[in-house]
Amino acid sequence: MDTTAGGARKSPSFMGHPIGLAWLSASEFWERFAYYGAQPLIALYITQYLLKPGHVEQVIGYSALKGFIAFVYGAGLQPEQMGIAISGIYSALVYLTPILGGLIAERWLGRTPTVVIGAVAMTVGQFLMALDSGFVLGLVLLVLGVGCFKGNIASQVGDLYSLEDKRRADAFLIYFMGIQMAAIVTPLVCGTLAQKVDWHLGFVAAAVGMTIGLVIYLFGRKHYPPEPLHRKADAGA
Repeated sequence: MDTTAGGARKSPSFMGHPIGLAWLSASEFWERFAYYGAQPLIALYITQYLLKPGHVEQVIGYSALKGFIAFVYGAGLQPEQMGIAISGIYSALVYLTPILGGLIAERWLGRTPTVVIGAVAMTVGQFLMALDSGFVLGLVLLVLGVGCFKGNIASQVGDLYSLEDKRRADAFLIYFMGIQMAAIVTPLVCGTLAQKVDWHLGFVAAAVGMTIGLVIYLFGRKHYPPEPLHRKADAGA
């Protein structure tokens, strides 16, 4: 047990940083593992498998999605164009929804509950994408999940430190190193499984990664920074 000179127990640390950084960085690594695992597969999966006869008929909500794509891009898209269009809209939305996720966390739920909701949504969404029938619903859950998760967990990293703490920049360096590692590792796992074994296994691997990230986040939650005071004040008003 680590103690101070006065005998008081020291807070656990990670490379000279609060231990919460380790939990948050590990959670983000696995979330990015799941994201980078699924995102490159979407267009190929749609064009080479999902839109083929015998599969597309099973996709719940595809008619609505096809109508939305036609509204945005025009009707009559070929399967390859449809796959690119769906992948493009998905990629755009996952960069927009964190605005909504931040608002939910700041105004109502708090960051930790919002991150947990996002992680659960992404986990379920990844598993659904491994099923022909659940692909569209899985995409929707992924978009909403990333929105709840992404910006809020990064904010928690920043809130581990005061603005004057010089370790803050190093903390984000560690945090983003985990993201880059996930981007390197994921294609070797999810991409290989999808192309060499079965498309569905690529999404299953991403779902397993997101499950690991959720479990890590839940185990480390006692080490995360407290919720912003202004949100608590608003809740008590």
